[in-house]
Amino acid sequence: MENLETIKNKSHEIVLNIMPNIDQNQLLDDTDIFALGLDSLNAVRLITNVQSAFKVSFSTSEINFDNFRTITNIAEIVAKKQAK
Repeated sequence: MENLETIKNKSHEIVLNIMPNIDQNQLLDDTDIFALGLDSLNAVRLITNVQSAFKVSFSTSEINFDNFRTITNIAEIVAKKQAK
């Protein structure tokens, strides 16, 4: 299980890879990624990339935009999945 800070750092990289045109200084842990321009297609890419990077699998009920709205949200759900 990775610590929360490591998960946040990797999640930050994943988001920047999906959205290369955003200013990385705008992407703080609690920044709304959708407000920065993440659309539904890229949200699916984000979820898929997070599952792959952290070797976790999300249930249908966990795949909602609120769990992936911020870096903190992503880190929390990944940590929860890794703890199981």
